[in-house]
Amino acid sequence: MPRCWPALLAIALVLSAPSPASAQGPDTLIFGTTHEVDSIIYAYATEYLQHLCAEVRQRCLLQSLPGRRSSAMLADGSIAGEMGRVIEYGQKNPAYRRVEEPFVTSRSYVFTRAGQPDINSWEELERKARTVSYKRGIFIYQRRLEALRPQLQPHDVQSVPACLQMVLNGRDEACLFDDGSLSEASKALLPQGRTGRQLDEFNLYIYLGRDHGALAQALTDAGRRLAAQGLKARLHRKYFISP
Repeated sequence: MPRCWPALLAIALVLSAPSPASAQGPDTLIFGTTHEVDSIIYAYATEYLQHLCAEVRQRCLLQSLPGRRSSAMLADGSIAGEMGRVIEYGQKNPAYRRVEEPFVTSRSYVFTRAGQPDINSWEELERKARTVSYKRGIFIYQRRLEALRPQLQPHDVQSVPACLQMVLNGRDEACLFDDGSLSEASKALLPQGRTGRQLDEFNLYIYLGRDHGALAQALTDAGRRLAAQGLKARLHRKYFISP
């Protein structure tokens, strides 16, 4: 075999390989979420989306995306929608359509070091902590914590385990997180510190981009039917464990 054949064969294989599929296919609607694939809420949302889309005879797929990338892809139509945005997201993006039936309710907690007092309310957080970590991209946390400056210094970090580690390593006094964002890695860290009582709760919604806004009413009706059939309650019992 001539020496040049292996190189020519490699080039031919590269040229003949199929190009990566675009995010939004003709037969499947892609939804983005900022939650990591190992989080509780990602597993919950994946199963919920399959039930919801089956109700309207549509194929759907969920992808974990960084928050800014997900927003950009929704804006340019690369994905059909986003799962896991709060109601304020629609106020900032009035061109998007919201599925009015929230698909899940998430609950907020504060984590502190062992030996430190529990933090059980926003008022206690402001009084007892000077520095607080939270997962980057969670708009309601960012807005609430920024409003407490300069009394409180917020730090956004990449993930919930990183948030908990900031406290355990003594770099921050508290970590603000929600139960849906927990993963096996973060649940393993919780016993090393203290978790206060639930601060509050918030609904998470599905938003549709401009090209798919016409589906909003059908998905809202489907979501309400599924809720009446007890789907959300069953999925919550299946996936969520109170910290």
